[in-house]
Amino acid sequence: MTDWCLMGVLGLILLFSLASSQKMDPSKNPIVTTNYGKIRGIKKDLNNEILGPVEQYLGVPYATAPIGDRRFQPPEAPGSWQEIRNATQFAPVCPQNVHGVLPEIMLPVWFTDNLDVAAGYIQNQSEDCLYLNVYVPTEDGE
Repeated sequence: MTDWCLMGVLGLILLFSLASSQKMDPSKNPIVTTNYGKIRGIKKDLNNEILGPVEQYLGVPYATAPIGDRRFQPPEAPGSWQEIRNATQFAPVCPQNVHGVLPEIMLPVWFTDNLDVAAGYIQNQSEDCLYLNVYVPTEDGE
């Protein structure tokens, strides 16, 4: 029994030491303050000769989720938050059916040729989908 306790204590120490060593780098994970609270984004290089790096803030709420009693009601401002909100991943998209919505003859060729690619971006769907993706251009150097 003492071996299990010792292993458990060592496991907790390892877990806490890993968590404390994985602090976010402010130059790669900028934090900005909004009217509702702070959000953490990510600095992203676009690998483009014309466009420089951007700070991207993904899944930033702009209204209260339209679910439950809020369904089909006018939008309301989102609630505020105290902790730093992680804005480094896309939020769910609004429910939609890409396949079979319109006959293919009514859609442009560039759309139907890339329908599977577009469908890959809308796998995570939810009625709770009132979020923005914000991209802020940045300048490296002085």
